[in-house]
Amino acid sequence: KACPLSSPPSCYVPPLSHGFPSPVTSTQQAVWQKQQHPVRMGLPQSLCLLSAILLTTWQTAETQLAFVERAELTVLPGPLVQSGTNVSIQCEAKITYNTMASLNHQYMFYKDDKMVYEKNTTSKERLISFPILGARVANSGTYKCSVRINTSYRESEQKPLTVEGLQTPSLFLNKSSVKERELVTATCSAPKEIGSFVFLFFEGGKEVQSVFTSSNMVNINLKFDTAGNKSLICKYGIHLRLGMSFSANSREFHIHVAEVSITPSIVIEPNTSVTEGDNVKITCYVGGTYQNSSEVPLYLVKGGNVRLEGRTSISFNKIMEVADSGEYECKIIMGDVLKSVNGAVRISELFSVPVLTMDPLEVYEGDMFSLTCHSTNIAHQRIRQNDVKYSITRNGNILNQGDFSGKYTTTAATSSNGNYSCAASAKLIKKNSEVIVFKAKVLVSQPLINVYGSNGEVIVGQSFQVQCHCENGSLPITYTLMKNKKPQRSVTIKQPYEKALFNVNIMKKDELSHFNCRAENKKNNTKESEMLNATVIVPVSKPMLISVPDFRDVTEGTELLLICKVTEGSLPITFKWFRRGTSQPLHTRTVKDKFANYTVDSVDGDQSGTYYCEAGNKASNEMQSKESTIEVKMATWKKALIAALCICTLLVACIAFLYHRHKAKRGKRETATELSVKPSSPKSDDSLSVSLAHDTEVYNAHKGAAPPFDGMEGRAANGTRDSVASLPANNSNRSSYSSPATV
Repeated sequence: KACPLSSPPSCYVPPLSHGFPSPVTSTQQAVWQKQQHPVRMGLPQSLCLLSAILLTTWQTAETQLAFVERAELTVLPGPLVQSGTNVSIQCEAKITYNTMASLNHQYMFYKDDKMVYEKNTTSKERLISFPILGARVANSGTYKCSVRINTSYRESEQKPLTVEGLQTPSLFLNKSSVKERELVTATCSAPKEIGSFVFLFFEGGKEVQSVFTSSNMVNINLKFDTAGNKSLICKYGIHLRLGMSFSANSREFHIHVAEVSITPSIVIEPNTSVTEGDNVKITCYVGGTYQNSSEVPLYLVKGGNVRLEGRTSISFNKIMEVADSGEYECKIIMGDVLKSVNGAVRISELFSVPVLTMDPLEVYEGDMFSLTCHSTNIAHQRIRQNDVKYSITRNGNILNQGDFSGKYTTTAATSSNGNYSCAASAKLIKKNSEVIVFKAKVLVSQPLINVYGSNGEVIVGQSFQVQCHCENGSLPITYTLMKNKKPQRSVTIKQPYEKALFNVNIMKKDELSHFNCRAENKKNNTKESEMLNATVIVPVSKPMLISVPDFRDVTEGTELLLICKVTEGSLPITFKWFRRGTSQPLHTRTVKDKFANYTVDSVDGDQSGTYYCEAGNKASNEMQSKESTIEVKMATWKKALIAALCICTLLVACIAFLYHRHKAKRGKRETATELSVKPSSPKSDDSLSVSLAHDTEVYNAHKGAAPPFDGMEGRAANGTRDSVASLPANNSNRSSYSSPATV
């Protein structure tokens, strides 16, 4: 009611698919709604989705015409049968139909997961058979079947089938009698078997050939190298899923191999045992009754090498040496026929191979050395000791012409280097010794000593390496480092790529020249180098910072000279000046001297602070001076100006004060004219009544006395200050105050 089946635009019904529907997931529902109707209007979505799912299920059930519920496989007569048995593989299906119309039923049979049989039918058959007539071992395996009607599909479980009993193979040869190396064809077959085969052929119990094929019959060609009665058998195997299954052996087939009536012969004259220097003749020829023996090729072979070849008969003549001892083979090769006969020759040694010796074994240029050639074993029953003649050669050139004693003495030199050997000869037999490669050893030259690495420079107090080496001299060479003619350390160099290096440390500059080295490659023959010489770098000492003027006397506007000085250190030296609180130097100078200065042309107060300097050279160590504090004092003229200004200010203040003071007194006297005098009697000593204004000083003194001033306002003194008039500050009441006075 809420969402009619006619599916208005506000409700979306997904389209039907063929076959029975699979469960509709919430994700699919959301996708369907989003794709078809991004904007939903009207009824709640949950009711709309429920209606859509119900409609889909109803429509699908209406259109599905058949449904395969299950498939079941049966092997008849059973899972284990003998070879040749007729086997039926049956597939039975349970199907539910919704229509009377004809539908296509597809039945498929599988062996070891590979389809072997298929049948399509429109009838409503529920049982289909796959016949195997005369089952063979190759039919063994696991079987299953499947049934499909439109989109409805089911598979059965797997069932095994095992077929036992391989057919015994048949062996046949096209000839029952052949000659040596004659070709014969052998055929092995198992006509009833199927599958993938391997055929094996055996002669006298030994496998002679194997063939892999998909056919149940195979032909091979065989040849027999030797005469006699031969027996052949064959067998085969079939590849199965779990391995190979082999048949029984075929019946034995006998064949006679006739010998070719031709044989080689060998004759050794005068004897098979001889001594070196004897002449031996070896003859090889064709024997037997072969009618065309002149056409037969012959070969005389020793140690795999053909010494002589020909036809009918061949002869080998040679004055024998020990190296000629051994087996000789007379061989006939005729087509595929090969025949041979052997003969041995034993040869005794007339004299042994000479040995070349040198004395002494270690020879230096200028030394005498001797070479001796000698054969230790001589067949005295055949020759005498003096019958053996010796010759010594260097690089192939005879050294002792006319001298056959086998001795040679010479002085070692560059020209005597080379390859030495000797030869001994008697009765046309000549033997050579092994080669001695001679190179006279070279005495060491005067060794050289130098500083190894670091650009040949030495820093006092730091470790460095000294190398000793000789330009000439045979290895091994022993080098000894000497200091003040006393051995320190030794090292022996045995390979050209090795170096004689010594670790050294000096604490003073002149200490370097105390070293030298000694080289030796022969006892009691040593040579010494010159004394070690190299650039020595002395690290700088602790610098001292000096100022001109003195740090305590620096005033504004003057020139300040900061001098950084060291007492020791190799030149050049780099000086740097710093002010505490700054990471970068104020000034840097590199000089070829032990001091340098930094000038400040006009010093001001802002340049007060703590200063220090650093010094360094190639020794890579920078030394820092002590810190010095500079307090820039005020300039003298500034001090004088300030003093003058102070004095002037004081004078002006005093003048101003006096001026105001004087002006104040005059004002008071002028104000005194306001006084009113009323005499009480005409006598001169009568008192006067005086009316005083504010700030008027009144003096009571004797007649003619000067009125003294005591510096106090509002007071009048008559000698001893006997009366004081105190006056109020309010001028309006001045007339109300009076003080008697004596005039």
